[in-house]
Amino acid sequence: MAKLTKMVSAIGSLKDLNSARAEFDDASKTIPAEAAFPPAGIRPSADESRTLMLRVTNPGNPAEAVPQSSSQGDTFAVIHVPAAGDYAAGLVLNPSTQVEAGQTFGTIADEGGWPVVVAMAEEFLGVRIDHIAQLESDALGQVIDELGGLQVYSRTAFSAGGTDFAEGTNNLDGATSAIFTAADPVDDAGQTRTRNQRAVVRALVQGLKSGGLVKDPNKGAAVLGHFASGIQHNAELTTSELVKIANRLRTLQTDDIAVVTVPTNSRREDDGTVIIDFDPEAVPAVKNALTSNDIADFFRYLVSLGY
Repeated sequence: MAKLTKMVSAIGSLKDLNSARAEFDDASKTIPAEAAFPPAGIRPSADESRTLMLRVTNPGNPAEAVPQSSSQGDTFAVIHVPAAGDYAAGLVLNPSTQVEAGQTFGTIADEGGWPVVVAMAEEFLGVRIDHIAQLESDALGQVIDELGGLQVYSRTAFSAGGTDFAEGTNNLDGATSAIFTAADPVDDAGQTRTRNQRAVVRALVQGLKSGGLVKDPNKGAAVLGHFASGIQHNAELTTSELVKIANRLRTLQTDDIAVVTVPTNSRREDDGTVIIDFDPEAVPAVKNALTSNDIADFFRYLVSLGY
């Protein structure tokens, strides 16, 4: 009887997994190449590395009374696995960072869409973005709940969306993770918010890596289904490609995965406005590390500095 129960459970898991794969790979979930990437002539060359750019949209912004209509509160993250597959670097960008002529990364992203977002990321990071994914915060919240929540660190205590967050480690579920990443608790042009987003991305990557999704097909199917329920992605990011990237991450040790914020400098204008710029010395070093054999040492150093 136990074997029969196990067999029935396995059949159910396979059915759920196939259903989740079908939803993820459905043509309605894909973004056409012309709406996803910039012209080929301005892009870095393709190689054996794999780089995914993720945008988590938070239109409801549970940390604010009025729904937002821009990128503020969205999470922009790049996950890069070099060709050797022996390390992985995640970078979270502050959308308030000025890029040119007083325009911020987020403003340009809102106006230009994915091709411009990818072009900016490739210019500053020097690596080719192979895949893009836009995920709704509600869908990510379901993934986080399926994983049993996340433990994330906050540098400051604050209250937002009816939730109190402590300085130090916070245990977040899907709903409070959305508030934590959308809130702007300090008047620093989103620097604190970006650090909070980095903390959630870092905990999420580790949670997906150590969540036993391969050993528990039911859980794996559920997580994929939650992702599929609220995602848009380029056509080449199929479930098969996603599994390849996930397998690369799964084989790495914790110390071989780093998630950092893209280095920036901040200054306060006479009128009190805080301006954020990409660090002119650190960002070129990040770009060099991503395309060299120094990636592990350099990103471990960034982590030690608190990025």
